[in-house]
Amino acid sequence: MDLQDSGSAIDIAIDKVGIVELEKKVEIVQENKKYSFYPTISALINLPAKQRGIHMSRTSETIEEVINEVIYKPTPTIELVGDRIVKKLLERHPYSSKAEVKLEGKIIVQVRENNSRNIQKSYNISSFVRAKRDEAGKIDFNYFVGASAVGITVCPCAKEMSQEYAEEIIKTRKDINVSEEDLKKLINILPFSSHNQRSIGSIIVQIKDLTGHKIDVLDIIEVIEDSMSGKIQSVLKRPEEAELVRSAHLKPLFSEDVIREMAKNFMLRDFPNIEDNFEIKFKIESFESIHIFNVYAELKTTIGALKQKLK
Repeated sequence: MDLQDSGSAIDIAIDKVGIVELEKKVEIVQENKKYSFYPTISALINLPAKQRGIHMSRTSETIEEVINEVIYKPTPTIELVGDRIVKKLLERHPYSSKAEVKLEGKIIVQVRENNSRNIQKSYNISSFVRAKRDEAGKIDFNYFVGASAVGITVCPCAKEMSQEYAEEIIKTRKDINVSEEDLKKLINILPFSSHNQRSIGSIIVQIKDLTGHKIDVLDIIEVIEDSMSGKIQSVLKRPEEAELVRSAHLKPLFSEDVIREMAKNFMLRDFPNIEDNFEIKFKIESFESIHIFNVYAELKTTIGALKQKLK
């Protein structure tokens, strides 16, 4: 008998045991695109009170087998990789009733920037699957897929104060004579400064059926980028830089605004077969340019609750 199968000296069940921080590479291949994924993988199962330990080698072997399968038979989504791992974990650990697998890491994709050049960009994406086996052997699966993207946010408050300051200066100048009506027009036309920052937005959404509930992480990334004041660019010529700064300042947003924009834009995508009880989380962290702290905002809700609020 393996030592792991021997009785435990202390009969206390353990919630999670397994492997974390295992780094791999996976190729994601779809009909019209292909990208490389560099995940850090964790694979965890529960342990009954009377068993001393899990068979750790079975967990590591399972991950290696699935990753090798993907090399010869590429997968169209990262969720399918986690699905294969978690199902094999439960096969090879019959004493366990729960298993979870998480893949988090960067993808490298080829994108067209400013409709003029092709560049490579990296994004953080994640996939999480949780499985629970009942006494009859039936297994319930829950999947979560998410992505993060960086954008520009412009502070509405600082922009408004810049406008007020400019209006006050013009009014006090004796050598400038502008009517109140024309002054208001100028204030609304001219660009005004604000502090702006890079902000990381994230969306994580639940799915149940990997066949019917298809959500492409690249679509999630697009939702996040479209919800910011402006899109981060890798290469900018002078006219492009001026246009990006100008357009971002035309759409000043608090972090709270971005959370709401992401929620609205996600629902406008009308992803197929997403059910009302599915959980969804929106997050943003803003790396403030005039403060020593970062700003954080989060919304955790369900698809059904969002539908009601956005009506």
